[in-house]
Amino acid sequence: MATKLEKIKWQLHKQRYNILFYYGVTKGLIRPYDQSLIENLRHIYYGGIPASILLLHGKLTNGYCYDRGPLVVLGFADDDFKVVDADINSLRLNPQYIDEYRAGKSSSHYANHCFAERILKDGTVWVYDTSLGLIFEKNLYYKMQNPIITKINDKKTTLEYLYNDFQRDSDITRDKYALPLILPNIERNLVPTQPFYQNLLKQEIEILKQEVNYSAICKEIHDDMTEKGFLK
Repeated sequence: MATKLEKIKWQLHKQRYNILFYYGVTKGLIRPYDQSLIENLRHIYYGGIPASILLLHGKLTNGYCYDRGPLVVLGFADDDFKVVDADINSLRLNPQYIDEYRAGKSSSHYANHCFAERILKDGTVWVYDTSLGLIFEKNLYYKMQNPIITKINDKKTTLEYLYNDFQRDSDITRDKYALPLILPNIERNLVPTQPFYQNLLKQEIEILKQEVNYSAICKEIHDDMTEKGFLK
């Protein structure tokens, strides 16, 4: 069990985090994803699903920071960036994760998190935390999370990983016939990373359906299964 001191530290962290979060929102230092990012990711597919949908859907993002953290950089146009792995306070000080570590249910890096840092043309740096679906001015994010960095991948290394190992794809032709199996589950569990993304997420799903002619695909699969005797 987490000690009394550890629980106090966790409460203090949450109070400080909430104060800084409010400050960041009111000062424009914490922002939602911008429309250009979503549009840039709309035709980047992973497993047949556009990256825009993956990053707006909470159940497809939260807990997958090592995949989604690098994925978001494909929406950065030609801006420079780095992808950072670091132990952060929101995980490191959480009594639940401390207890799991002590019980041997997690590794010594139970507090490790992955996020992207985008360097804009004006020199400002913004942290893209895909688990939260928000972007933070870097200095503020570091004050909120006190990250202890364990790994940094630069732009070149990250893009090599995405293009080679991650199988970044810009053509959905091969995977579109899997959508009738995937999309219904996504729509049944339509939980956005942030509540204000709800309509945007629905819009991205509708755009995908129109672009692949989803209703025709469903009919084609239904007719084929009926012809083969799988359906009556």
